[in-house]
Amino acid sequence: MKIEFADLGDWGDAELRSEYDPQGPVIRINSRVADKLSPEERADFVKRAIAHELYHHMEHCGELPVIADRAAREDAAARYSG
Repeated sequence: MKIEFADLGDWGDAELRSEYDPQGPVIRINSRVADKLSPEERADFVKRAIAHELYHHMEHCGELPVIADRAAREDAAARYSG
């Protein structure tokens, strides 16, 4: 699994923290968000973003069931990431 920082664009009022790309597989952490944080906040942000996207990786690999409802799926990933 590759992990990288990338500018994931402007999402207006929404905040895209990270994304999972199964083709890498790669986790991209939004540098627009991370760069605004203190070192302590950044470390926690990166840890949670990686855990969140690892949840989606486990879904993709069949280790976890894929929840049909997108909002519920994202809530489950958020709970997994602590």
